[in-house]
Amino acid sequence: MIKRILAAMAVPAIAAAASLGAAGAASASTGHTVSFTDNFHGTQPFSQVNPCNGNQLSGTQTSNIVNHVTFFPASDETWATFTEEDNFSAVDEGTGVTFTGHDTVWGNFNLNQQNANQTFTFSVHAAGSDGSSITSHEVAHVTQLPDGNVSVSFDKLSLTCG
Repeated sequence: MIKRILAAMAVPAIAAAASLGAAGAASASTGHTVSFTDNFHGTQPFSQVNPCNGNQLSGTQTSNIVNHVTFFPASDETWATFTEEDNFSAVDEGTGVTFTGHDTVWGNFNLNQQNANQTFTFSVHAAGSDGSSITSHEVAHVTQLPDGNVSVSFDKLSLTCG
């Protein structure tokens, strides 16, 4: 789960960095915002660690992902956000229990000369074929000042294994 969380947190930062390159290519005299949105819909395999027992979970997920970036060619301001929703099915390789469930990941990244911030949320619920369940929710946030110092930082995770 931690690898997935870190990867998800990197998406807005990567999108913002990509938009900064596009901002340089855009005409600085327009003064207008430039926005783009990327969508992904598909099914892919995944492998995660079951946070309740440490066993490997292997399965497939069907995802809907929307990534949106807005930037100002005549300034340093960039906003990026993404939302991912997945329906999944996975087998716990240690117990043979099949888990089915849904997760939602959301993140944003904002940058200008005054500050930068990034917020991330993650929620998942999985029901096991043996009646067990996994429920988790996480909220993380970082605010950075112009001098590079972090003024706010927290990461709150809850996990319920049943």
